[in-house]
Amino acid sequence: MTNVDQTRMKILAKQFGDMKKSPNMVAFFPDKMNPFNWHISFKGPVDSNFQGGIYHCQLKLTNYPDKPPEIRIMNESGAYHVNEPLCIHGLSANNPQDWTPGTQISTIIEALSMYMNLRTDRGGMGFIQKLDQEVIKECRDASVRFKCACGADHSTLFK
Repeated sequence: MTNVDQTRMKILAKQFGDMKKSPNMVAFFPDKMNPFNWHISFKGPVDSNFQGGIYHCQLKLTNYPDKPPEIRIMNESGAYHVNEPLCIHGLSANNPQDWTPGTQISTIIEALSMYMNLRTDRGGMGFIQKLDQEVIKECRDASVRFKCACGADHSTLFK
């Protein structure tokens, strides 16, 4: 392992430890041999039709923190397309020009949650363009039963 990889590992280990304190998100490692592939389950934004749902994303942290991760949502939400790279201004590999290397992974997840309920400018890659509140409620209700191959079982999270 190179010095760069060792430094990145220390940064990721600290952030993982910090995330363990959050009541709103949980990280999983589906491939123990690849610490740069994270899965994270997070609560839907409060005061929205997403509240009460649990959403799951994959972050490929290949060049993090120097470059933003590739982000994919892994379960139906009504806000994002499933398993497609997301393009979020300044936070994703598909839109790196405004990336700040000090951006914490927890900040990225908080932004994902916030952008779910964004009602305007939904033209970004990976966003469902028109929010359908009934679909969102159906996805929210189904989200608490979602299970991912990484080990995330939403029926047992945040209890």
